[in-house]
Amino acid sequence: MNKPLGAPLQVQEVPPADIDRILQRWQEAVPQFLLESGLEVGGTGRWNFWGSTPVDEFLRLAGPAEKSEGTQRSQRPLEDLDRWFREWRTEQADLVLLGERVPFTGGAVGWISYEALDDFHQLGPDQRSSPGAPEWLNQFPLMHFTLHDELFVQHRESGKTWFLHRGRQGWEERLTSSLQVPVNNPVESLASTVHPLESKAQIRSAFDEDQYLSAVRQIQTGIGQGDYYEVNLARGYLVEGCPSPAELHRRWRQVQPVPYGALIESQRFGVVSASPELFLQTRGATIRTRPIKGTVPRSGDSERDRQAAEELRTSEKERAELAMIIDLERNDLGRICEPGSVEVTQVTAIESYASVLHAVATIEGQLSGEPGPGAILEATYPGGSITGAPKQAAMRAIRELESWPRAVYTGSVGWIDGSGDLEFNIAIRTATIHGSEALIPFGGAITWDSDCHAESQEIGHKARAILGALGLKTHPNHEAPDLQE
Repeated sequence: MNKPLGAPLQVQEVPPADIDRILQRWQEAVPQFLLESGLEVGGTGRWNFWGSTPVDEFLRLAGPAEKSEGTQRSQRPLEDLDRWFREWRTEQADLVLLGERVPFTGGAVGWISYEALDDFHQLGPDQRSSPGAPEWLNQFPLMHFTLHDELFVQHRESGKTWFLHRGRQGWEERLTSSLQVPVNNPVESLASTVHPLESKAQIRSAFDEDQYLSAVRQIQTGIGQGDYYEVNLARGYLVEGCPSPAELHRRWRQVQPVPYGALIESQRFGVVSASPELFLQTRGATIRTRPIKGTVPRSGDSERDRQAAEELRTSEKERAELAMIIDLERNDLGRICEPGSVEVTQVTAIESYASVLHAVATIEGQLSGEPGPGAILEATYPGGSITGAPKQAAMRAIRELESWPRAVYTGSVGWIDGSGDLEFNIAIRTATIHGSEALIPFGGAITWDSDCHAESQEIGHKARAILGALGLKTHPNHEAPDLQE
């Protein structure tokens, strides 16, 4: 049997595509994806990719370690991912468009939930009763990828667009159908503004304010006892009355452009991610991670934002947090890299987004041997910037203190090329959607020096643009979202 990506790559230029028109054509409950780079920072965000009609899929379910719907849960599901990858691995397709190498020319697109490696990290199956959480959240799959031998690729800056395919029967018809322009709702009216939702969404939380503050204090007690140095604590918010995944992405892409935006839909679930953070990127033997650790709000005034950026850069607390995560990431990359090759290539960069400023570091290394995508992910997953340090101790604290699973939030969304190159975000600013319900958590790093009220305010800063696009408000002082809205 021929490999799905084994045929020669064919490239056809098509008329420049508008993302809003793509979202107009989006069909609910159909396997499809859009990976959109709405912002370029630190050399990221150069290309957009989208596609549908996958030729295969990889699914791992939550629940007991036994067969279910033709799949089997494994304590090491990323080994299973590597076995699947070897079925369709192919030689590198060196495609250069507009003088730039296209990093993804076909392969797997999907997500890994935060809880996917709980067993591997010796946390065991998730037995939380999850009071107040919807039943679907407890049954949410651990991992889902679809395999694509054809896709659209767009150069973000120029807008030029190409269709990549391997000659699979029916590709002409699929291409023609994808290029049809919708006759209703002209794109100009969609792109001009984000209108308020007709019906106000409702929201409830895994934590109320007192419970959140108590959890912060419990973490600080654990730090004082030497259990860990830092724990990233998240507050899960369940939005009832959420729009469709495509509409949610349309709203988020306008209010919060990011380099790692994603919209993925399957028959049962949707995932929408507006993430600024790169988890992993490999190009041949080079691997890179860019953890974010440090956030301050933007004011809209350039001088005040400049002062806030300098305060973020020089803050002892933020620098200490970033240093801990840099050490953790260097250790993780060291498991799969050549000895002595892992280095910090940028200690602190301040990057600007719609409502916040972030402090970002860059760590790079050279892979040892030829590890598969699963082996690379197993050595590093989940990202240290959203667990804490040491990683396993922090993950145990998260399991004890957070009453709801995180699902895709602080997991990863991304792609694996047929060559083995990969790129995954840290799935922050992310919604996991089932029907009209969406889990949209926000979190922050808790250290010994953390002020619990300030941590609540930071969550408000992060939530401001994301929940505001749904008609939900944060308190005037930017603390946690107002649950009465």
